[in-house]
Amino acid sequence: MTGCSSSGGDEPAPPRASATHDDGQKERSVAQRRALAAYRGMWDAQVEAYSSGSMAKARLGDYTTGDAASMIINLFTYYNEHGLAFKGGPVTNPKVSAVNVGSEVDTATISDCVDMTGVVVRRATGKPIAVAKEDTRRPWTAKATTAKSGGTEWRISDYTIDKDRTC
Repeated sequence: MTGCSSSGGDEPAPPRASATHDDGQKERSVAQRRALAAYRGMWDAQVEAYSSGSMAKARLGDYTTGDAASMIINLFTYYNEHGLAFKGGPVTNPKVSAVNVGSEVDTATISDCVDMTGVVVRRATGKPIAVAKEDTRRPWTAKATTAKSGGTEWRISDYTIDKDRTC
């Protein structure tokens, strides 16, 4: 009888993932965690600045660069000029939707649904500004990147808010 019987001889070992594949997955996993840490840090910096009305303790440069930093500073200026502040912070639940590692500059894309319900208030009264309920939850897409030439520090370099959709 031939076929699938086992005679106790040498059976092929089950396939194993190569070290390169495992290392690449580990590297992507670390990159995802660091990119998310930069994103959360960006929000912490914004909450600190917008709540206090001062950028002094915000540490924005630790978590952002480029367009993201510029947009946050511009919004900070707008809030201060219009007597607005944060009371608490938004509800976020970010996920890394794409990651690219092993290049000169590593990148990640972060998707989130940011809920700003009741967060933006009048500084003088602490009362939330009047906003339609459907305008308080929006999809955000953030781009995270490492420094050039193999840097390991992640920063949020850009973000967009989809103002045409709610989430």
